[in-house]
Amino acid sequence: MDFTFQPHAHAILIDNQLVVLDEKRDTYLIFNESQTTTLTNGDKDCTEYNEIRHELTSLNIITDTIDNATPLTKANDDYEGIDNYTWGIKRQNPRQPFKLLPTMRACLDLLHLKLTIAFGGLETCLASMRASKKALSGSPLSAWHESIESYAQGIRIASLVLPFKVKCLESSVCLFKHAMRNNKDCDFFIGVQLYDFLSHAWVEINGKVITDDPHLSRKLPKILTI
Repeated sequence: MDFTFQPHAHAILIDNQLVVLDEKRDTYLIFNESQTTTLTNGDKDCTEYNEIRHELTSLNIITDTIDNATPLTKANDDYEGIDNYTWGIKRQNPRQPFKLLPTMRACLDLLHLKLTIAFGGLETCLASMRASKKALSGSPLSAWHESIESYAQGIRIASLVLPFKVKCLESSVCLFKHAMRNNKDCDFFIGVQLYDFLSHAWVEINGKVITDDPHLSRKLPKILTI
């Protein structure tokens, strides 16, 4: 390819189709096999190639600069995928005891995140997460494992009382930010699948998924990592 994707555009090849997450617009672009082949072949004499390339340039998805460009990520052909009912915040940690302070903190975090995304967009949220991870230093606070479980339970309870639906993105972003507050390194992922299309966000600490399907890294190709 004689172009590269902008830093805010995350691309992956899944089942010979190109999927792009545009974090500025919080949208996905999905190209069929024919369009994907046209793009990856990069034939400048092809009318369709030039049309697609022009459209992506106008959307600020790609740039002509190819210095230090990374190869296009390709998903494993044997990824399992998940169905639409695998994840549910109301089913997380139902046996954990209720604790007031983590629940109040989770409520405030979810409300703040909702406002951040509403007024600043997904890109602002992700930029803040990248900055906090880059600045991470020090040792984790004591009783960390109890803390993350209590906080996750707080999110579960908060989801029952807040006047909006708490999705995997909000839950995972808050878990990530909670880890940063406790000086605990973690990884945030967004994975996608094509059939049926869905995207899903989750958090891992030392390679272990937190309060979600433990096999997500195998089941979903990762389009974004922080």
